[in-house]
Amino acid sequence: MKMLSPMTQLLDLQPLKNLLWTKELNRVWHDDDLIAQAVLFFVAGFESVSSTMSFLLYELAVNPDVQELAQEIKEHDVKNGGKFDFTSIQNMTYMDMVVSELLRRWPPAVAMDRVCNKDYTCRPNDKADRDFILRKGTGVMIPTFAFHHDPEFFPDPEKFDPERFSEENKHKIQPLAYMPFGFGPRCIGSRFALCELKVMTYQVLRRMVLSPSEKTCIPAELSTDSFNIRLQGGHWLRSDFESKRRRMKRNQ
Repeated sequence: MKMLSPMTQLLDLQPLKNLLWTKELNRVWHDDDLIAQAVLFFVAGFESVSSTMSFLLYELAVNPDVQELAQEIKEHDVKNGGKFDFTSIQNMTYMDMVVSELLRRWPPAVAMDRVCNKDYTCRPNDKADRDFILRKGTGVMIPTFAFHHDPEFFPDPEKFDPERFSEENKHKIQPLAYMPFGFGPRCIGSRFALCELKVMTYQVLRRMVLSPSEKTCIPAELSTDSFNIRLQGGHWLRSDFESKRRRMKRNQ
């Protein structure tokens, strides 16, 4: 099984496709169906993308060593004359590592719910003396946040470390332990969300330098007054425009 980054795919689904997606569909799509799907495509991803972007800016501000991403962006600008497209931004290695680790540290969905579509027998752990049977139709809650913060799968899980997803290390990640968007072909919004995150990060870091402010929550502590994940007291950062910083250096 080949280990890839979440920007592409974490496991090869081709064998599953051969088994599961051979059914012919003859559904006729009407304009209302297409419009409804398009609206859901944009609306459903609004909260998750905005929340994830807030945490990404936070991690970049409190981890200045990670802002070598800004250097990669500058080099990309020089190489491409200040322009970027979908292909070029997807080929930015450190950008991919940073976003991957961000989705590990702060997944957009802390848990996922699924329905078992057939009886499934499993052994809970090595010490269990009997099997556990999941019956068809049973609802299953998958604790994504817990998996992503389990030291068995991710050593020092509270540390924001993009190197987990480097070429040298990403093969060490167990595929089913990392699933910020779940698995399978149905979450088409994941690709759109990842592209949004990369483009926004690119545009912010090419113009701004991020740093903590006196109100920044350090260390990170989640608020308990909301179902959605956000920092206690809100997301407070300091941003300086790069052009202003350069002028100040020239005047010194």
